[in-house]
Amino acid sequence: MKPILSFLVLLFTVKTTAQTHFTIPQNVWRFSLNSDYTSANWRSKNLSNTGIKHSYTIFPKVYSINQYFKRTISTNRINIEYGFTDRTTLVFKIPYINKITQNHSWSVSNDSSSATLDSLFKFYYPLKNTNKGLSDITIGINLLMKGSPAWRGGKQRFSFYSGLDMIFPFAETLKRYDSADVGSDGIPNQFKHVPLGEGLTEIRLRLFGEFYRKKWGRLFNINWKVGLSTFQKAAVNPRITFLWIQDASADSIANSIGNTFQKRPIKLNGLISAQLELVPKKVFVTTGADWIFSGRDEFFSSNNVWNVWMRKHTGYDSQKMLTSQFVKVNLFNLDPYQMVGPIPFELEIGARWFLPYPLTFNTYGNISSWIQFSTYFQAW
Repeated sequence: MKPILSFLVLLFTVKTTAQTHFTIPQNVWRFSLNSDYTSANWRSKNLSNTGIKHSYTIFPKVYSINQYFKRTISTNRINIEYGFTDRTTLVFKIPYINKITQNHSWSVSNDSSSATLDSLFKFYYPLKNTNKGLSDITIGINLLMKGSPAWRGGKQRFSFYSGLDMIFPFAETLKRYDSADVGSDGIPNQFKHVPLGEGLTEIRLRLFGEFYRKKWGRLFNINWKVGLSTFQKAAVNPRITFLWIQDASADSIANSIGNTFQKRPIKLNGLISAQLELVPKKVFVTTGADWIFSGRDEFFSSNNVWNVWMRKHTGYDSQKMLTSQFVKVNLFNLDPYQMVGPIPFELEIGARWFLPYPLTFNTYGNISSWIQFSTYFQAW
C-alpha cells in the first residue's frame, strides 16, 4: 500500500549557505534538540553582587539584612518547525528542566540579638532546594514579509520577518501556602518549593531580519530582532515571608494577603548579532548581544500594604533588565555535494554571559553554555 505520508531526507540546493533559517521551505520539517546549562546569581542595582537588601525591626533595634540567591539550571529543549508555505513557518518549543537547584544564604547586621532573625530565616528559607519538570510551551509563527533569506539567495540581499508567539504556562507554579502541609522537619512545604514558572500566559510579537553580503567567497550576515510581550492577569500563590510585616505568624500573613492576582507589565526585548562564514558552507561563527526589559509588576490582594511592598520596597524593585553577550559556532552538513552521510544536520555550540549593572539589575545574571543538534526532513 502506498503510504499517505512519508519522510525523506531533504537535499538542499547549492544555494544553502547560511544558518539563519527563520523560515524554511514548504513541507520541510526541522527538528532541534538543545541542551543548556546555566549558573546565575541574583544581581541588584549595584556593580557588586549585593543580593536583595531589607530592613527589619525587633524593637528597638533596626536590622540590615542581605539575602543572596544562586541557582543552576539544566534544561533540554525540543524545537519543531514546519514550513507551512515557502514564506510561513510554524514553530513549537517544548522545554524540560532536568534540574533546577536554588541556594539561599543571608547576612544580618552584627549584633548578639540577631539570633532571632537567624532562626526566622532558617524557618522561612531552607539553604538549598531543587525541582524538575516541564517548562512553559511556545507555539508560534514566522512570516517572511519582504526580501529573500540568505539560504535562498537573491538580488535584494536582505530579509524582513514578523512573528507571533503564544507561551502557555505548563510549568509548575509556586505551591499554595498551607500550614498543615509540612515536611518531617516541620517547615511548610511552600518554603522549600522552587517554582518552574509564574503561571502567566504570554503573547509575544516579534519583528526581525537580516542583511547579508558575500565577499571573498565568504558570507557575512547582520541579524536583528525587536519584540514586545504582554501577559494575562492571573491568580498566583504568593510566597509567604515575614520580612514585610513585624510580629506576625505565617498563618496570619497568609490570611492577611488572601487570594492574589498578578499582572506583569509589557516586556521589551532586542538582539543584534554578526555572523561570518569561516569555512564555505561548513563553519559559521556568530557573536552579538541581546537584552530584556520589563517594568514593575502589579499585585492585587486583600492587603494593599503587601501589594505595594511586592511591587517595590527599599532594596528591591520588580522592574528588571537582563543584558547578555553571546558567541556561538555552527557546523553544517547541508550541502548535498559536500555532505557526510545521508542525513543533513547542523551542530551549534554556544556560550552566553550577562553584562553587569547598569545593563543587568533586579534579576539573575546568567552564565550559560549549550549544544544544539538540528536535522531536516521533507514530507509529502
